[in-house]
Amino acid sequence: MNKNMTITMNVAETRHFSALLMSIFYALKAALCNTLEQINGKNGLIGKLSLYYSTVLERQIDNRQTWHLLHAQLAFLMVSFPVECPLLLRMAFAAWFVISVKMCKQVLAK
Repeated sequence: MNKNMTITMNVAETRHFSALLMSIFYALKAALCNTLEQINGKNGLIGKLSLYYSTVLERQIDNRQTWHLLHAQLAFLMVSFPVECPLLLRMAFAAWFVISVKMCKQVLAK
């Protein structure tokens, strides 16, 4: 018994399917861009955190520097959070913390 099977689609169905996929893609892209604008915008979460960090550090902090500060804080939490995990994972978190602090230091020096 031959198990080969051929599935046929006409050109109209193929175009309709690709148009449907493209419309879904563009809708997701618009939603993602809108969400990122709300987060990164001047009145968004990162903009407000930038203002907070600027006040605390008594110097102007932009969004990129804010992201690096948040990255270093997250790495610190992963190192210091009291969760039982393997030693190798703790060492990886510690290395991540050291690297993120060095990157933050370089960005803040500019």
